[in-house]
Amino acid sequence: MEIKILENKEKWNNFLDNFGYLSFLQDYEYGEVEKSLKREIIRLGFFEDDLVGVCQLIGYFAKRGNILAVLHGPVIREEKLDEALILLLNFLKENKLNKKYHFLRINSVFENKKEILEKFLKNGFIIAPTYIVSENFWLKEIKDDDEMLKQMNKTTRNLILEAIKKPYLEIEKTTDLEKFEIFWNLYEDLHKRKKFIPYPKELIKKEFEIFSKENKALMFLGKMEGKYYSSALVIFSHKIAFYHHSASLPTKEPINYKIQWGIIQEAKKRGCRFYNFWGLAKKEVPNHPWYGLTQFKKGFGGFRIDFLSTMDFPFKLRYWLIAFYEKIKRRKL
Repeated sequence: MEIKILENKEKWNNFLDNFGYLSFLQDYEYGEVEKSLKREIIRLGFFEDDLVGVCQLIGYFAKRGNILAVLHGPVIREEKLDEALILLLNFLKENKLNKKYHFLRINSVFENKKEILEKFLKNGFIIAPTYIVSENFWLKEIKDDDEMLKQMNKTTRNLILEAIKKPYLEIEKTTDLEKFEIFWNLYEDLHKRKKFIPYPKELIKKEFEIFSKENKALMFLGKMEGKYYSSALVIFSHKIAFYHHSASLPTKEPINYKIQWGIIQEAKKRGCRFYNFWGLAKKEVPNHPWYGLTQFKKGFGGFRIDFLSTMDFPFKLRYWLIAFYEKIKRRKL
């Protein structure tokens, strides 16, 4: 196996399609999103005559420290992972990226198994004190409507059926970038109420813009009597619909359920295999800030996948100060 820079967009995305990849953060387009925000993007291919794996790295520079991150990657078969990690670390060293960054962080989509963890540990990785993106997914298989409704819990099913009968609950789907401000106003309101750290406006906007140009994103907006109450940015890639960013105002009307049913219908129309609701709360306890959202997602039926813990490979001694800070910060959350 050998490792090389790979900048062929078609070859890259075709590989991910054929692999059955469950995320979109290794997509070529997502690299372009981060690149538009002045981040370094390094796209690597693993080859054995033909392409057998890809790894998109993102360089984040911050006052606290410089991170070279792999989000939901590398994408390669488990049996080839050990060799791929050796090649990756050698490439970073040979290209002096270990001098430029304080550590490498891999937030993978490998199954949470002892054998996979051991592959990372034996190559010098350690379990990270925190993660960048979700370490689990909630997936719903796309089937015919009756079957999907049967898989939902009673409350969710009844609220969807109720919402469908209410024409004043209007759902729009759009790629109009000007309507992004509707989403952002709802998102800002949500983060003030829930007191979570929001994603940067420009990141979400660029994600919407870049993926929608490729017919891979739609903004769903829900309104009543001319006022917008609900929104969701959905990415479509690898025959999966991804519920990535969303926000809504409190209301007793089931408009959020009508939006979800609209997303599921769009996924079905596009021939998707799954609807990926993205992550759940790591601990499903009532006092967790995302407990309500977790229960909302699970109400639609489906199954949970847990991934390997995020892994770090330190390049410099300063990493240990960064890791200590992250542990303390996470404890306070």
